[in-house]
Amino acid sequence: MNVAESTRLGAYLSKLLGSPTVSVVARGADDAAMLVDGRAVAQVVRDDDEGELSYAISLTVPRAPGAPRNAPIDEAERARLQGVLREMLHAAKLEVRARPRKTDSAEVYVHDEFIGTLSVDEEEGQVLTMSILEIDLEDDA
Repeated sequence: MNVAESTRLGAYLSKLLGSPTVSVVARGADDAAMLVDGRAVAQVVRDDDEGELSYAISLTVPRAPGAPRNAPIDEAERARLQGVLREMLHAAKLEVRARPRKTDSAEVYVHDEFIGTLSVDEEEGQVLTMSILEIDLEDDA
């Protein structure tokens, strides 16, 4: 990932999250780190599959102290995750919402725009997964 590409992706994420301290720094040809206040908070992987460029962002939120490995993402946990993500990303408008008939994951929105899915990870806690398409960056230019 080159500097121009990571800068453009960082600007898009900063605007999307409403967080001026978000940036992206390239670490290799196909990977980068998403930073908030200069601190790495998520991994970014570039995928160029059959000419369609996209970016997969993976951010781990630690499990609550004492929480079991496969604890459902219930109302209390959604509230905790929302608070943690708002603080981590400096994204005051971020919301964690329930998924219909699902307790092992939740949806994440900013200003009613779906941005990703939180899923339970047995080892880590919960993982926020976001996918950004190159066309999303072009629309933002």
